[in-house]
Amino acid sequence: MAEPIPVELIDAVRNEDAVLFCGAGLSVSQGLPAAGALAQSIAARMKDFDGDPRNLTQVATAYAALRGRHALISFVVESLLRQPWRPGPAHADFAALPFHAFVTTNWDTLVEGALQAAQRRHQVVVTDSDVPFLTRAAVPVVKIHGELARPETLVITDRDYFDLFSLRLSLTRLLDHYFSTKTLVFVGFALADPDFKQLFHACTQRFGPLRRHAYAVQLGPASADRHIWQAEQVEVIDADARDFAADLVRAVALPQSSGTA
Repeated sequence: MAEPIPVELIDAVRNEDAVLFCGAGLSVSQGLPAAGALAQSIAARMKDFDGDPRNLTQVATAYAALRGRHALISFVVESLLRQPWRPGPAHADFAALPFHAFVTTNWDTLVEGALQAAQRRHQVVVTDSDVPFLTRAAVPVVKIHGELARPETLVITDRDYFDLFSLRLSLTRLLDHYFSTKTLVFVGFALADPDFKQLFHACTQRFGPLRRHAYAVQLGPASADRHIWQAEQVEVIDADARDFAADLVRAVALPQSSGTA
């Protein structure tokens, strides 16, 4: 049985005061290859690669050094666009909820597709030049690791991660705004994933104990992860993303005085 959803989180979503962060787990649930599988397909194209064949950043960095960035990005885009990917039930439920914004590290368009199906106007933000065009009439979809439609924006190598926040100042300020003023909900991230830890700390280090409380959804989290993230003011909710999304839709629809889900 899924854990009850905290009433504070329900209220934040209901009041359009929450931001949903979507990780790779949401895309993998719809058939897209996991990072490890994509890394292995790239590593197989190199002779005598002696690194970790499932570490996408390491493999991509080595391949770009060997064959060039164009060859790397071309292969990644071609691999991920071989078939159409469609949003799943969790995407549909999240898109129906009044989140203030959606932030994703995924390159695909599943979040945008779900919002379009829900007939919700949205604006995609990938680079600094997109930020000034945000309006209150559309929900932002912030794609901090780039998108397949703009191959030059993909964040995949060591250098890309090093430069991510230093070269996208307007995007960074937008994320700062979300981390300092909104309730954050992380779904589809592995709590022990170094990339997730790097993202979280890069966005929160300036706020310290003043930052807003956040929530992370993960099925069967380790007790150690719970304690680690509790110290970072992140409450871990033990639930499958699909079940959590459906439960949250029902909870938000209930009268405000009804308490927890």
